[in-house]
Amino acid sequence: MSQAIKPAADMTTKELVTFLQEANQAYRSGEPIIADETYDQIYLKTLQQREPNHPFLNAVEPESDVVSTNKKVRHETPMLSTDKAYTQEEITAYVNRVLKIAEKLKLPLDTIQFRITPKLDGMAARYSNDILATRGNGQLGNDITRNIARGLQTLGGANAGTGEIVISKRYFDDNLSDQFSHPRNFVTGLIGADNLSPEAVEAMQDKVVRFVPYTLLNQELCNANTLSTRAEELCAKVESECEYPVDGSVIDVMDEQLRAEMGSTNHHHNWQIAKKLAGETATTTVEGITWQTGRTGRITPVLNVTTINLSGADISNVTGHNAGNIRNLNVGIGAQIEIVRSGEVIPKLLAVVKEGEEAVIPATCSACDAPAEMERDFLVCQNNECVAKVEARLQHFFTILGNIDLFGPRTIEILVSNNVVDLPTIYKQTAADFEAMGFGAKQSTNLVEQLERSRSEPVEDWRFLAAFGIHHLGRGDSRKLLRVHKLETLNTLTKDQMLEIVGFGEITAEAIPISLAKNWPVISEMLALNFTLLSDEPVEAIESPITGKHIVFTGSMELPRGDMQEQARKLGATVQTSVNKKTEMLVIGDKVGAKKIEKAESLGTQVITVADYLALISD
Repeated sequence: MSQAIKPAADMTTKELVTFLQEANQAYRSGEPIIADETYDQIYLKTLQQREPNHPFLNAVEPESDVVSTNKKVRHETPMLSTDKAYTQEEITAYVNRVLKIAEKLKLPLDTIQFRITPKLDGMAARYSNDILATRGNGQLGNDITRNIARGLQTLGGANAGTGEIVISKRYFDDNLSDQFSHPRNFVTGLIGADNLSPEAVEAMQDKVVRFVPYTLLNQELCNANTLSTRAEELCAKVESECEYPVDGSVIDVMDEQLRAEMGSTNHHHNWQIAKKLAGETATTTVEGITWQTGRTGRITPVLNVTTINLSGADISNVTGHNAGNIRNLNVGIGAQIEIVRSGEVIPKLLAVVKEGEEAVIPATCSACDAPAEMERDFLVCQNNECVAKVEARLQHFFTILGNIDLFGPRTIEILVSNNVVDLPTIYKQTAADFEAMGFGAKQSTNLVEQLERSRSEPVEDWRFLAAFGIHHLGRGDSRKLLRVHKLETLNTLTKDQMLEIVGFGEITAEAIPISLAKNWPVISEMLALNFTLLSDEPVEAIESPITGKHIVFTGSMELPRGDMQEQARKLGATVQTSVNKKTEMLVIGDKVGAKKIEKAESLGTQVITVADYLALISD
């Protein structure tokens, strides 16, 4: 049974250090027991105030034991942590420290430049001397080179220096977010595992787990005055442009003389600071737990809590992630819990502050009363015909399709209760059929009209395919697949054909054709209803001056930038959001900053105007 967390003020120094060590381990493993801000601003700050010279405060926080290996690597130079800031005031104080040292060195203050990059939320590592090693304690790391042979992608080539091991944010959200509470949790477990789980093997084969050197990250450059007044804005920009999970931004002063003078502690570089994302936290009480069965059969706990206002919203429900989390934290009725909200619709459970009743994991599915069994950390309904599964699958279709109204949870519930349980049958219902189920005359007419609308109103073919909820075929992968193969031919798709498409690994290449064959009777019936589907041109059929090129569009343009990006994709290009070493062409409109152009030119990127670009693709 887990223990409730004591307030920092009530802990002895020994208890406080022990708790900080446990919380750090939990964070590094991707299973935080308290919010970052609570760790930094309450527990860590309490220790700093009591014993500012305590050894814990003057060393790099050790990484998770999960990645410990028998082969250790001594870093040529220490891999330090980063000092943290949460507010503009703290950033301004950092800037003032830098300027004070610059004055001492008699450097022109208006020439001092700062660089802002996204703070990746993964596992820090260094690739040097043909060895990939974790940060460890900053001096001694763990050799994890074997993961390269297992499929870890190393951007920037061999020996690319210091960086972070992360997973594509989009891939995680589409494929793993219902199984793992945080991307860092998945990455840490994968890197340290002796035997990879099926999900890990698949992610490696799909080439979405990557070592990203810090030098390849998108960046913003600014002077001291701008950083002192607009840090929030600039940090938000670099964070939003990053394709990997982030938990803030990193700010460095660029001048090497300043760096040398400011130096480092045993914990962090004084010339660098991290602007952390601060999720708002609060404490509330669990009044009940609702167990919701999804379309895959996984039963998710939703904590019903005493209503509390958090980030401007009244919160009464909190996700408990999965049954294993409820069991491990011993979340029962009456428990006082700490929750965090960082923009999520449903806030997250972080920790049990005070225990209530014993946690109870149900033995049956609340929707159909069929047996429910634990599969790893997940409680799963064993009934394939479970009414909740059916309702969730239908709801998923209409939600992803996105061009139909009125078919919400209540409508779906009535349909299923009347044994209308599949999509083709729903689309064949008449107004009289709906009236017979209890809908009003006007409502029945509207339902029929909405079904007609969803067939006649154009919708992307990849969205249509993704709406069926086939495992491994979310919106991104459906689009990737349909750029090469037409939707109506997918019933004959083979594993070998799948393997020819960049981004699909051995496991997905084998599973997708099987799943498509299983679902094809329903897909075929739906196609026969003549939906108005929009298709991307198959990329293999495209030959254009920009085929295969990495392109960035920037600045104000007469045509909508989204339209230009989509056109470039259809012409076989890869569209990026920011310039990096892979970028081959920067298309500039009006009001483009000189520094962005200078960066592109320094990387050897071709810089052309919109007019020249349009002339190029018209040839």
